[in-house]
Amino acid sequence: MLVEQLIPKYAAFQIRPLLSAFHVLFKELYAYSSETFLPAVVRALDVAMSRVSIKANAVGNYFTLLDWVNQILLLSSQNNEDFVKYLPDLVRWQAYLLYKCLEETKKKGLKASALRITRACLRGLFKQKQSIISGDTVESYIKILAGMQASPFASAVLLGMVAGVSARLRNKLPSQVVEASKGVFYDFFLKELLGSKIRVPRFVMVCLCCYGTYRRPNSAGILRRSQLNPISG
Repeated sequence: MLVEQLIPKYAAFQIRPLLSAFHVLFKELYAYSSETFLPAVVRALDVAMSRVSIKANAVGNYFTLLDWVNQILLLSSQNNEDFVKYLPDLVRWQAYLLYKCLEETKKKGLKASALRITRACLRGLFKQKQSIISGDTVESYIKILAGMQASPFASAVLLGMVAGVSARLRNKLPSQVVEASKGVFYDFFLKELLGSKIRVPRFVMVCLCCYGTYRRPNSAGILRRSQLNPISG
């Protein structure tokens, strides 16, 4: 399939007009035959993720793949069976790629763009018309991320964004799911971050503080809202 030939060439598609063109292409291919497109694109992304995970890459490669993963997440959510099938891999890839975008560049614009497109993806997923689906999605996100023992810092970044986005939706079910999962957040924080022998990057703590701000917006010791604007929902 076409995407299996194009996706391995992700390094050639880093300018904005081409990324936008891929959004259109993915939508058209999904509409034409979702049962053919989704397996093919996920296979191709799996190969690409294996390549970028084993050696250092240009940050633009991480961003391009993050943009595509976000798009596939949104498309797959149109069918519940497909969404459940592909969600674990896509969430893990999303977390890893976002983390690498924040870790590997000093360019504020690229960091802001990576956060913006991921936040938009989460909003799209959590704003499902059927509230039960949005609640299940948030719960699945939390379980997948909390179980990513190989990449706890990447998990922390996306967990914070999940909480921040959920808190700002009109649909209250996502924030209720986050509230009900507070034990998972605290256990993850204590075990994977406070218990880590590796220095936790500042941006990881700032992202995870979206959860602290969501829980206690006026508590002392929590970062001010103005400091969280770039990453909150």
